[in-house]
Amino acid sequence: MFTNHYSFHLHKTSYQILIIFSLAITALTTGITPEINFSTQTISINSEVKAQTPTDAILKKYADAAIEIESLRKTTFDNIENILGKSKPNTLNCHQEESFNQLPENARSLAINYCQQSEGIVKKHGLTINQFNQIHQQVRQNNEVKQRLQVIMKN
Repeated sequence: MFTNHYSFHLHKTSYQILIIFSLAITALTTGITPEINFSTQTISINSEVKAQTPTDAILKKYADAAIEIESLRKTTFDNIENILGKSKPNTLNCHQEESFNQLPENARSLAINYCQQSEGIVKKHGLTINQFNQIHQQVRQNNEVKQRLQVIMKN
């Protein structure tokens, strides 16, 4: 009987370790954060991704990429405006290519080229698109990050 109880306890512990390991892998691959409360033996899932405050080195990479992309964006918008006349599009949404559908073929081609080049610029500066977008959001929403970026850009 003692052996069965010990065996059950070992099996239960192994099962708990497997669950925790699986939740950790899920968190790393999906951004979903499991929270485990051992006192109540409950698991809750938090799908909100908690972005880490970027380091100055990462902010420098972001700034360099953003400056280069902005220059490309201005040139691309000017070229599209020349094609369209006064009906210049307000934005180019690279993650929504269907927003390019209203553009004539030559303007659509410029917009697609802009998106591809922007992605290349981000990667050239050592960031992923996801990192760049997360930092962009932080700069817009977090005054401390925005001020740090401004200081970095002045140097």
